[in-house]
Amino acid sequence: MNDNNDPTRLANIHGYTYFDHEYEKLFVPDHPHCALLWSSMSNEPGGTVRPCCIATDRLRDGRGIDYNLSTTNPLEILQSEEMSRLRNQFRNYEKPAMCNTCWVDEDNGKKSKRQQYNEYYTQWYGSDSIPWIEEHPDHIRLVDLQLIFGNTCNLKCRSCNANYSSKWVEEADERKIPYWETNAEIDMNDISRSKFWTEFDVWTRDLRRLEIMGGEPFYVKQFKTFVDQLINKNRAKDISLSLSTNGTIADEDFLDKIVSNFKQVSFSVSIDGINDRFEYLRHPAKWDAVKENLDLFYKLHNSDYPVTVQITHTVTALNVMYLPEFHDYFKEHFPNFKIWNNLAHYPKWIAVNALPEKAKNVITTALTNHEFVNKPEIVSIINHMNTPLYYDGSSVDDSLRDKFKKEKLEFFDMRNIEKKWEIFKYQIVGGDIYRQETFKETFPELHDLISDSFDYDSIKQEVSEKGYPHYSTRELIQ
Repeated sequence: MNDNNDPTRLANIHGYTYFDHEYEKLFVPDHPHCALLWSSMSNEPGGTVRPCCIATDRLRDGRGIDYNLSTTNPLEILQSEEMSRLRNQFRNYEKPAMCNTCWVDEDNGKKSKRQQYNEYYTQWYGSDSIPWIEEHPDHIRLVDLQLIFGNTCNLKCRSCNANYSSKWVEEADERKIPYWETNAEIDMNDISRSKFWTEFDVWTRDLRRLEIMGGEPFYVKQFKTFVDQLINKNRAKDISLSLSTNGTIADEDFLDKIVSNFKQVSFSVSIDGINDRFEYLRHPAKWDAVKENLDLFYKLHNSDYPVTVQITHTVTALNVMYLPEFHDYFKEHFPNFKIWNNLAHYPKWIAVNALPEKAKNVITTALTNHEFVNKPEIVSIINHMNTPLYYDGSSVDDSLRDKFKKEKLEFFDMRNIEKKWEIFKYQIVGGDIYRQETFKETFPELHDLISDSFDYDSIKQEVSEKGYPHYSTRELIQ
């Protein structure tokens, strides 16, 4: 399609060529857009795939079967009819339902992942990095990949589950917490049979950025194999690597290999609290040990290596009240670290807007009156917290919503909001009993604030006598 030998053609960073007069047509879309849908992919443990990590549904082929990286490489999926359908929804000014997390953030004044990555792509690759026009294989190149090798992890964080943490599995089984397991015939990490590995050279051809998630990457042997393969094939030098870690593991030799071979490296260290609150939220990590590793990451961040480190703070109903304490601690001890407030939308029972109105009002006042470095980001969290968990019938399936009047939909929403608060209470108590921890001692201020709607001791006695409550996957995840 493109004559790359024509000297009058311009070329973007990915090798796509065009005439100067085609610039506006190709690179200035007159419709909403998301750079990730045109050039990126995100997988789950087990190899299933979503357009990005916060998309609310998986990608499926024409038969309705989940795509899997073991049988279809990520470039093939990006160029699939399903992804083309999503891109065409944007071209038609529609808002795909699976992108709802971004629409909610944007409605609350928080810069969404879609908006962030549109800006990032221009910064990283230039304003001509993505042709937004009609579908063609030469337009759709896998530039960015968010990659999870599996759920192998050494922690079982309160905001996580057995889908993403192997450490969670035993507790989930005993507490009757459902989780998903892949039924793929081929393991994504089967180096001899999985297309992820056998077609490595094909789908890594245009890669410029890799984001490695977990599980815990430093705890997964396949991640080290993958890094060695990129280095040995001379690909690492062209790739910016972003890696999320829980901060419990810091292999200095392997860290040195990474920062010495990749074009750029950024680490996101997941820290959801400090001291005993950290240990509660990220069981069984120990704060003192992680703090030592933070010192090492801080040294790397301030070194001459092309390295940046940020703190990823997952904000939930459990810790939103303690945002001032958290931000003040890092401002004092690690002032050069940027903090990304990762607002948890799922599971809904632990989201900030699951809290009772009284608690929201008190927390709103406290956050509004505190001096944060990035106050607009906190304002967007406040806005989200004060947006009802469900409204306008959003707790009812789309296929059923038109069958009920407004009053009935409002009733369903209120009932489901109450249900999520019930799940919050019983999941907190259930976790405390299993792990021999105590919410009301670790979060005394929050406990006092919600005690009139959360009788901790009574629920603890009930669960101790009757056993852990059982909830469906939908109730716990959605």
